[in-house]
Amino acid sequence: MRAERRVASVYRCEAIKSRAFPRECRLTQKHEYDRVLKSRAAIRMSCGCFRVIAVERASGDARLGLIVGKRQLKRAVDRNRVRRVVRESFRNSRMDLPGVDIVFQLLNAPDDRFERDVSSVWTRLGHERSGANDVS
Repeated sequence: MRAERRVASVYRCEAIKSRAFPRECRLTQKHEYDRVLKSRAAIRMSCGCFRVIAVERASGDARLGLIVGKRQLKRAVDRNRVRRVVRESFRNSRMDLPGVDIVFQLLNAPDDRFERDVSSVWTRLGHERSGANDVS
């Protein structure tokens, strides 16, 4: 009985690890953000209150960078909630994304459709793998 529980818990831990958000899946340095933001070959999307810019990588998994400014949301609680929602959505769909660096930039205060719009971006990014497309 205990061996069965242990095996089941090991499988559950592996599933959790595959949906983790390790440091390798984040843009952490200024030059990484600059490469995405200044790239002419970037995929650019606007959806509601945010903008998404993605650039293909030579190798590896998708990585995420967040820009949530104080001008858009004054309270730290609100900024952290936006970051948390975007990170969680990215973690859940990271395995379906191609190897791209993604910068998610908040432009205005989020509305009630925010979470739905965020999840739709990952689907759209999965379909737009080639060239720079501007979708509004």
